[in-house]
Amino acid sequence: MKPCPRCELLNPDDGTVCACGFDLVLGDAGAVRGVLRRRGRWYQLAGVVLIAFGLAGGTAFLPIHISLFFDIQSYRVDMGMIVGGAILLSRGARLVYRPWTEKASSKRTG
Repeated sequence: MKPCPRCELLNPDDGTVCACGFDLVLGDAGAVRGVLRRRGRWYQLAGVVLIAFGLAGGTAFLPIHISLFFDIQSYRVDMGMIVGGAILLSRGARLVYRPWTEKASSKRTG
């Protein structure tokens, strides 16, 4: 077991990235943080696109209907697309706003 130099969490000897985002091999936490934030932003963008697509009718205009539709008079909403978009939005927010991967201002004592 080897401790992380930033958060002092014990990691397995063959571990490459600590749970706090610190790269145990190269010693660069910023690179891992950047990759996670970029991936999270892409998830958020895909979530917004899916929600907009679902509100516009989703797969109702395609020859194959593979989702759950909700009709309000003549307006059709694709609930499957909206739920999928919400899941992607929340996953993206979790990757972008990770307080445990922020730079530590000072070492923890204790």
